[in-house]
Amino acid sequence: MGSATIEAGSRPMNVKEISEKAKQYDWNPRIGFKFWARAANTIHHEGQIYLQEGSIAQAYMFLLRYCTLVLDDMAKHPEAKHPENRVLMRQLNARINTVVEQLEQLKPQIEEAYEKWQQLTASVQDSREKRRSTSSQYARHAANDAALSWNHISQAKILDAGQNQELAVDLAREALLKRRRRRRQENADEDERIHRTSDGYKEERGYNVDRRQQYPTPPPTNNRYSEDDDLRRQMEATRRQLDRSGGYGISETDNGISDTDSYRSVNYHYPTIKPTSTYTYDYPKPAPRPESPRPQPPLPPKVIPFERPVPVTRPPPPPPRPRKGSGSLSRDSRRSGMLPSQTIRLVNDEDDVDEKPARPPKVSEPPPPEEKPKEANKVTFRPVAYLESGEPLRSVFLPSGLRRRFLELARENTIRELEMCGILCGTLINNALFITCLLIPEQECTPDTCETINEEAYVTYCIENDLLVLGWIHTHPTQTCFMSSRDLHTHAGYQTMMKESIAIVCAPRYDPSYGIFRLTDPPGLPHIINCNTPGVFHQHAIPSDEIYCSARHAPGHVFESSRVDFEVVDLRPEGSKVPQFRRY
Repeated sequence: MGSATIEAGSRPMNVKEISEKAKQYDWNPRIGFKFWARAANTIHHEGQIYLQEGSIAQAYMFLLRYCTLVLDDMAKHPEAKHPENRVLMRQLNARINTVVEQLEQLKPQIEEAYEKWQQLTASVQDSREKRRSTSSQYARHAANDAALSWNHISQAKILDAGQNQELAVDLAREALLKRRRRRRQENADEDERIHRTSDGYKEERGYNVDRRQQYPTPPPTNNRYSEDDDLRRQMEATRRQLDRSGGYGISETDNGISDTDSYRSVNYHYPTIKPTSTYTYDYPKPAPRPESPRPQPPLPPKVIPFERPVPVTRPPPPPPRPRKGSGSLSRDSRRSGMLPSQTIRLVNDEDDVDEKPARPPKVSEPPPPEEKPKEANKVTFRPVAYLESGEPLRSVFLPSGLRRRFLELARENTIRELEMCGILCGTLINNALFITCLLIPEQECTPDTCETINEEAYVTYCIENDLLVLGWIHTHPTQTCFMSSRDLHTHAGYQTMMKESIAIVCAPRYDPSYGIFRLTDPPGLPHIINCNTPGVFHQHAIPSDEIYCSARHAPGHVFESSRVDFEVVDLRPEGSKVPQFRRY
C-alpha cells in the first residue's frame, strides 16, 4: 500500500454515500414507461459488467439504483398497469431477488474497504484535511465518483483515458475477443444441451429417426430370418385388424384416405419386406466387441502423468550437496509451484526472508506471464469530463469510420432529401464506453424527421447481444449541422437512459459537415423533459447554446479512434439491407 492509496479522489465511498448516490436520478413520470424499462435494463447491465470487473462500489451503486427505480418509481408509473407494460414489469421484477443477493454480498466488502482505508490514513488525517481545502474541482468531483473508490481487494490503476487512448483500445479489443469466445462457447454448450435433451425426450417417447427402433428390438439371435418372421406376424395382425374393421372401400379415414387404400398400402409393402442391410449390419456389431485389446491403449497416457512429477531435471544441480537437503527442496518446489502468490508474499515479508531466498526465484519464474493479463485487467479510466451538475461522464470511444459508413448507407435517402437515423450501441469496459455496433432500425423518413418504428426489434437485439444504447446518429440532407427542437426531444429520451449518450448530426452539404452533441444538465435536459410546447418544431424559452453543447474531447467526453472495430446490423425489411455482422 503506499502513498498511491491515499491520493486525492481515491477515498472509498461508504455504503451510506453510495446509497445516496444511487438515488440521485431525475425521475419523471411524464416520460413513457417503455423508456424507463429500457433505462432499467441498461442500469442492470452496467451493474453486472462492473461486478465482473471487480469495481464493487460502482456495481453496488448501479444495482441499488435498479432496485430503487423498479420497486419505488416504476411500480407507481401511470402507464404501469397497461397490459403490455405489465409484461415488462414482471421481467424487471424477476431479477430483483438475484440483485438483492448481490447487494448483500457487496455490502460487507464496501464496509471492509472503507475501514481499511481509515486505518491506512489515520496517521495523515491532518494533511489530508489540508489538501481537501486546496484540491482542484476535478479532485472534489472524483472523490464522489464510485468508479474511482479505492478497494484493497482489487486495486486498479486509475488512468486518464485521453492520455492513454491506445491502451484503452487495446484492452477493449482484448476484452471483446474474450467475450465473443465465451459467448460462442456458451451457445455451443446450449446447443449441445438442447440436442441432448431432445434426444432423451425422443428415447423416452419411443421416437427415433432410426428405422429399427420403430419396432420392438428383438433379442440377438443367430437366425436372422426369425426377425422377419416377427415382422410378418405383426403385418398379418395389422391386416386382420383392418379386415375386421369392416370391408374395403366402404368408409374413409379422418385423413380422407379410404380403408381400401390404407390396406392396399400395407398389402403392397408387405410382400416386398426382405432382410435388409440394416439388420444384417447391426447385429454382427456385437461380435467385434470381444476385441477388447483396443481399450488398453489409453492406459499408457495414465502412466505418463505419473512419471511427469518424477522428472528430476531441476534437482540434479543440488545432488553434489548432502542427500538430506534434496527432500526439503522437493517440498519447497511443490509449494511454490502450486501457490505462486504465496512465494511472492514470502519475499515481501520481512519475517520469512531467512533460509529460502535463493530457491523460490527459480520456481517462481513461470508465474509472471500469468500475472501480466491480471494487471492489464485492473485498470480504471477516470472520467475526462463532467456534467454541469458535477456528475462524471465516462469516456466514449467512437470509431472514426462509423460516420463515413453511415453516410454510405444513407446516400439514397440523402439524394431524395430524406433523413435517416441509426442507433449507436456498444459496451462498457474498464469504466469507459466503446461504440461497437451501428444498428439501422426500421424507420419512417421525411425531409425533416426520421422516426424509428418497431422499437421492440432493436431493443430485443441489444438485450440478446449484451449491447448498451449509447446514442444515435442521423442526417440533415437539406439543413445545416444543428440540433432541431425535434432532435432535442428525441435525444432527451436517450440521455435520460444514460447520461453519456450522444447525438451525431451529419450535414453532408454544409460545413461543418457533422457534430457530436449532448444536452446540458442542467439546464438543457430538465427543460426539454418539462417542455409542453405543441408542434414538431418550436422555440424554447432558453437559448439553444444553453440547451445543448459539443461532446467531442476536449472539453467533451467523446474520443474518435480508427482502431475501434464496429459492426453494421440492418433491421430494415427492405432489400437494401447491408450484410449483417460485417466488421469495419
